Amino acid sequence: MRILQITDTHLYGDPAARHYDRIDTGAALEGLLAALGPIGPVDAVVHTGDASEDGTEESYRRLHAILDPVAERLGAPLVVTMGNHDVSAAYAAVRGPGARGTEVQDRVHALAGGGRVVVLDSSRPGAGYGELTAEQLDWLRGVLAEPAAGGTVLAIHHPPLVAATPLLRSLDLEPLDELAGVLAGSDVRIVLAGHYHHEMSGSIGGVPVHVAPGVTNVVDPLGAGESERALALSGASLVEVGEGAPRVVTSVLPSAGDALGDVTVPVYLFGSDQVRAIAEAAGR
Repeated sequence: MRILQITDTHLYGDPAARHYDRIDTGAALEGLLAALGPIGPVDAVVHTGDASEDGTEESYRRLHAILDPVAERLGAPLVVTMGNHDVSAAYAAVRGPGARGTEVQDRVHALAGGGRVVVLDSSRPGAGYGELTAEQLDWLRGVLAEPAAGGTVLAIHHPPLVAATPLLRSLDLEPLDELAGVLAGSDVRIVLAGHYHHEMSGSIGGVPVHVAPGVTNVVDPLGAGESERALALSGASLVEVGEGAPRVVTSVLPSAGDALGDVTVPVYLFGSDQVRAIAEAAGR
């Protein structure tokens, strides 16, 4: 399997809206896709969540208006995962119910080559953190009980890892031990995630995990200390699953949607007090 992974586009229903009063998220996505034009055919285009910023049906129509032609050109289905800024019922109104109804967008996408992408909706209304219910884990266990000929890729917004920054650690995923138990010994070859807005790797249940950088901005996980900052960059990953370990290649480019056109000026810089306030409002 050859997969183009993008994440955290944060589109608005209103094209005039700007993320942090600065980033045109539609232009950021379109500019990144134009730069990635030469990558060639893929088996799937996988969006790992926070497709929308405002959770409106119109934002999801904009998403598909931009991404459907790209996926068609690449000869691949488009797979969209729900993130903490998404509204699953609004997405269902645009694209139909998932495997378990409209409120939770869990899905199985069979691919032409015999592989599949399984999507887990880790979003919870009003929360920034992610959570998988016992019902979801039972559903996933049932899906994985029948391996796919070409292997399985699991797509989820909240990474099943320990985050690198204080803010992101308050917005993490649970329950990790239970998910690890479901994945151990399965045909899942890699877990693809977003949410962190920066590249990261790890593993769960013996399965590699790849976190792709955001499209709307890229977080600096090392340079901000107890603060949190993001830069006007956009990224995407190409994931190749075959024999042996998956191969992941990532590009990060200046944002095509940046009103300032200056990657040296952070999109945001949250001090430690702001980090605590966001964690208290949206975290655990």
